[in-house]
Amino acid sequence: MVHSYVMGIGEAEAFSERLKRELLALEAANVHAMLESETLVEEVLQGLEAATHCVDDMDKWLGTFNVKLRRIREDIQSIETRNNKLEMQSVNNKALIQELDKLLERLCVPSEYATCLTGGKFDEARMTQNIEACEWLTGALRGLEVPNLDSTYGNMRAVKEKQAELEKLKATFVRRASGFLKKYFANLVDSMMSDKNYFSQLFPSCYFIRGQLKQPDHADLLYKCRIYAHLLLHLKSLDKNCLRPLRKAYCSSLNSLLRREAREFANELRASTKVSISPTTWLEGSPGGNQIGNSTDTSALSDAYIKMLTIFIPLLVDESSFLAHFMCFEVPALVPPGVGANGNKRGSNDDLGIMNMNSNDSKDDLQSLNESLQDLLDGIHVSNWIFLQIDSFAPWNSCNH
Repeated sequence: MVHSYVMGIGEAEAFSERLKRELLALEAANVHAMLESETLVEEVLQGLEAATHCVDDMDKWLGTFNVKLRRIREDIQSIETRNNKLEMQSVNNKALIQELDKLLERLCVPSEYATCLTGGKFDEARMTQNIEACEWLTGALRGLEVPNLDSTYGNMRAVKEKQAELEKLKATFVRRASGFLKKYFANLVDSMMSDKNYFSQLFPSCYFIRGQLKQPDHADLLYKCRIYAHLLLHLKSLDKNCLRPLRKAYCSSLNSLLRREAREFANELRASTKVSISPTTWLEGSPGGNQIGNSTDTSALSDAYIKMLTIFIPLLVDESSFLAHFMCFEVPALVPPGVGANGNKRGSNDDLGIMNMNSNDSKDDLQSLNESLQDLLDGIHVSNWIFLQIDSFAPWNSCNH
């Protein structure tokens, strides 16, 4: 080794030569060793080549796996997207089914209501069922109208068909109910007019008792009419136009009864009125006697006229008021005395207390009410009845004629 040699300073060249020789020997030894390990090198190279092939194969496999994984990720994303869509469709389908169930409930016509509307009876015992059927039909018709029904449903064929079916049910029920009420009003009045006991007891015993005249009692008649007040109200909501012929029929029937009662009342009043003037007094009496006779007869006629007005005017007012409410007229209410239509105090020269009407419907209804009152009171002129009935026993009329 180098450190095993002890050399002086002058021996540097010799030392350098020695190092060169030893370096050459070492290189020769290394080359010889390398030549002896050639087989090992070949094995290493083969191993490296095999490793290179493995790495290439691994790279191909990784590329293949990467493609497959990318496709799997795409498939998973597609599946997730489809699942999300399916979940959304499921939620929408459930909501749609719920809406359709609600729509079907609206479109379904209960059998008991259909039977009642198309063929049910209108007697008093069945009125509750009829009213319930009317309420259901009114609600069903309104439920199929916008905005109660979504406008998107309005174009559905099923909805249009059901609307047509409900309209047919409404028309059938209104026609049946109107026909029944017309007959009912006529039969109710006819039964009273054909009842001999009614008029035999009414005249004169009920009208003229101990010199006192009494108002005809229509309590039973009005009670039997009130049974169908709710039905009329529902008929108005179903078809307002059906009330006009019903009002006409009611007024016509009641007018016949009122005219009969007025005529019978006037006959009884004539029989109870005494005119104490002899024919000779009219033909031969003195002027002073004529004046006394005229005064007596005028007083008797005035009393008869006052009795007629006292009895029949309140009756006609009551019947007119009942007509307005029973036949569902939308007329303005009366303002309390002393209060104006706007809530302020009213003077003596103001209107009669009828509130102002702002809607055309109320004005039309008031006009219809006036027409119905004319039908109700047609031919009932109290003054005419008085004078026509008293005309047969008034002595001066026979002289004048």
